[in-house]
Amino acid sequence: MGDEKFLLTLEIAGRKYPLKINRSEEEAFRAAEKKINIKINQYRVALGGEKSILTTQDFVAMTAIQALAENFTLGDKNNTKPFEDKIDSLISELDNYLKT
Repeated sequence: MGDEKFLLTLEIAGRKYPLKINRSEEEAFRAAEKKINIKINQYRVALGGEKSILTTQDFVAMTAIQALAENFTLGDKNNTKPFEDKIDSLISELDNYLKT
């Protein structure tokens, strides 16, 4: 039942975006909506507020760039492959040692 699809409408920077998602993903999408809007407003304030020559689309693009950069950074931190390879190597060494 948690994977039934439904239409969720998110509002980002004053525009509505209907998305068909799994019900189990709703909380993550709503949290993303909130974080995106906060970040857009932070950029808007930091870069001149209403007097800025930048558009809402510029702030949305900057937010997307930052989110993806953070995602790539976290992805690198969660890469356990080097540790798994080292553990496999040590196990192999131990096996070889115990056989002799």
